[in-house]
Amino acid sequence: MTVQLPEGTTHKEIILLKENEQVKPSEHIKIVQTSPTTVEIQIVKAKPEDEGKYTVLVDKKEQPLIELKVVPKPVTHQTMDLPQTTFNEGETLTIKCQFDSTPEESFEFLRNGKPLKPDDRISTTVEDNTYTIVVKNLKPQEHEGVYTLKSEHLILDTPSITVIPIDKKEQPKETENIVEEIEEEIIIIESIKKPEVVDIEIFEKQDKVSLFLKAFAQSFLNTNISNIHEPYHFNTVFFYSYLK
Repeated sequence: MTVQLPEGTTHKEIILLKENEQVKPSEHIKIVQTSPTTVEIQIVKAKPEDEGKYTVLVDKKEQPLIELKVVPKPVTHQTMDLPQTTFNEGETLTIKCQFDSTPEESFEFLRNGKPLKPDDRISTTVEDNTYTIVVKNLKPQEHEGVYTLKSEHLILDTPSITVIPIDKKEQPKETENIVEEIEEEIIIIESIKKPEVVDIEIFEKQDKVSLFLKAFAQSFLNTNISNIHEPYHFNTVFFYSYLK
């Protein structure tokens, strides 16, 4: 916007007013005198909050300047393409976003919509046109979710980051020294006496007697009946020898 100063003006400095309130020069709103009779007013990167009725005050005389209307710039929402979105517990997550040129707007780092606070495991860096987030020693839940680079008109989200917990193996139980008391049992085995030879001999002799009697009876039956009146004799020596 250019303000033309009338000729013969004693005080060439002008005061910019917005809705009857003074607006002081800044990086956003600049007031520059381009000639003895010309002053240029610049609103750098006009925002919706810059809307309103502007006037200028020259030698305490207010003059209308412009009624400004600002069309809001659309907010661009994009999802970053990451090579990996699932990590094991303890691994490192690195997110890099590089722009073709230096962004006009500043970015803030978020996780799940909340400011990402750097600590001993989380770091955020801005170098030239590259924005980097590094998260070391990932933990389930604590570091899971969506990471975001957000400016006024650009929002860059990562896909949801998942951290798989490590299966915690059961700690080995302390070895218990189990001492079993073994009672010493004394088993007394009584010697089995062998059968007396006498009993065996008697048994054998009884068998021999039985056999002899059977033989004797058979011999008697075979004897001639005519000789039955005669006394029957047998050899005692043979009987004794047979019993041995």
